[in-house]
Amino acid sequence: MKNLQILLTACAITTLFYSCNNDDDVSIDDRDTAILGQWEYVSIMSDRAVDLNGDNESNIDLFGTQELKQCVKDNLTLFTESGPSNKPEFNVNENNLTCDNNDPFSLVEEDFWTLSNNNTVITFENRNPYRIVELTNDRLVVEMDDVFEGLDYIVTTVFSKR
Repeated sequence: MKNLQILLTACAITTLFYSCNNDDDVSIDDRDTAILGQWEYVSIMSDRAVDLNGDNESNIDLFGTQELKQCVKDNLTLFTESGPSNKPEFNVNENNLTCDNNDPFSLVEEDFWTLSNNNTVITFENRNPYRIVELTNDRLVVEMDDVFEGLDYIVTTVFSKR
């Protein structure tokens, strides 16, 4: 009877271990296809407190506070394999909440992207590169170097695939 309990406990632990394993992890070689699609912001964090909105309150959490406008937080990011230019396109579009009198779903930013450094960096033509921290089938975490008022920051952005 004791052996049966040990066996059942071992099976339960093994099942729990494998069920917690992240099957969504994307191999380095498959990142060029896994990144394709529409992504929305989940969080935006800075490595040091910053006052982006001028309210004299500095925050590390740029998404969960008022450092960024709500109309920016709901923007959608799109990575495509090829656009009209026959190059992989990176687009940021307004969502329902719009800034600066833009129409809903209008294009806010357009750029071109490639993967570099053994598929660990997303390189753009007109913006700072993203270092890929994590990429699964439904989650993208990137770091980007930024400068605000002469100070260097590392901004970590978490996206969720729509």
